[in-house]
Amino acid sequence: MTNLATLRAGLAALLLLLCLPLAALAQDALDDDEVIPPEPTEQPEWLEGRGENELVLIHGLGASNEIWDRIKGYLGGTFQLHLYELHGHGTKPPLDNPTISSETAALRAWIQDQGLIYPTIAGHGLGGMIAMQYAADYPAEIQRVVVMDAAPRQLASQEEKDQVTKSLVEDYDRFVASRYLMMSNDDSINEKAIDWALRTDSASFTSLLLSSFTWDLTAELPNQSVPMLVIGSLAFFPESGYERHYLEEYGFGTARILNYKRMENAGHYMMLENPSYLASVFIVWIRGEELR
Repeated sequence: MTNLATLRAGLAALLLLLCLPLAALAQDALDDDEVIPPEPTEQPEWLEGRGENELVLIHGLGASNEIWDRIKGYLGGTFQLHLYELHGHGTKPPLDNPTISSETAALRAWIQDQGLIYPTIAGHGLGGMIAMQYAADYPAEIQRVVVMDAAPRQLASQEEKDQVTKSLVEDYDRFVASRYLMMSNDDSINEKAIDWALRTDSASFTSLLLSSFTWDLTAELPNQSVPMLVIGSLAFFPESGYERHYLEEYGFGTARILNYKRMENAGHYMMLENPSYLASVFIVWIRGEELR
């Protein structure tokens, strides 16, 4: 299995910036027959016959709703799509000192304004953190939660956090551009990622990133009844066959109802690199079918 030094060397710049964990991975993998056991739970009844087809998508840090452009056509025939844009991103005006908690509250107000009842919420990167926080705060209001390249805690060391903070203050543009240059093997996607990141309000970007440093939802997971799907890129699940081990190390081990899927041949912006396959994963799981 990949050792800690190799994993950090290959993923540190990408994962830290995107609020993915830099886990201190152990050398021994879980036994092949060891699973994260789901516990039975009762789901709320359908409200007014709606909800099963409503899907809210939340982009990640430094992106915008444009990241969903390639996947919308694949999902639109199955779901009523609703795109939530973070404050200070894309066309959304910034807020003072936004955090994961404040964005979660803003998302709830937006969902209520849209008249959505019992939707599935899916988030990418930091958007996945917000989706998990929503499930913890308002479990009776959503059907399921999907997180892409996101974990319930930030495992970066204090030294790494201090270095990121220092870099943001000293040369924000260079720091952001250098990180987003490594998102994909596709140069056109990297160019898009850099453009989105540099057009993001810098104060919003910094505040949201720093809020992730102290965010930790692992204590809440044993009490959550919302089914969760974790979709990981090759950065999140570097080696096939060890997904359960990575999930344990990332903090998902106590989740009550957890499914997972490794995206083969896809980097962090999986919705741009392989939109048809990602859409099929959404459709199969949200319909309650077994992922393979």
